[in-house]
Amino acid sequence: MSIKHTLRNEAEVVIITIQGRIVTDNDTVDLLKEIQLNIDENKKTFYFDLSQLEYITSSGLNFFVRILTRTRNVGAEVTLCGIQGNVEKLFAISKLNEIFTFSTSLSEALNNVNAQ
Repeated sequence: MSIKHTLRNEAEVVIITIQGRIVTDNDTVDLLKEIQLNIDENKKTFYFDLSQLEYITSSGLNFFVRILTRTRNVGAEVTLCGIQGNVEKLFAISKLNEIFTFSTSLSEALNNVNAQ
């Protein structure tokens, strides 16, 4: 199974939920296009709910780096929410946990935005 995803706008935040496994670049082609449309619409805050993301390879890491680069180039921010298990370990091993912003859950991230 590749990934299933949903993308929704909630107030000033674009919420992307990803389920399943990112194994190849083909798994993220459609999602990348949808996110780029939101970047082009000048959206500035992107939350990725990864609590149901089971597995990623280097292709998955590449996807997240591409998103981070594209958003930072336009002054937008990315937060990865609910990352766990092997996905969390891969981010740590690759040291990408040092450049991304993380939240323990999507609800925590949304509460932080609402508090600001």
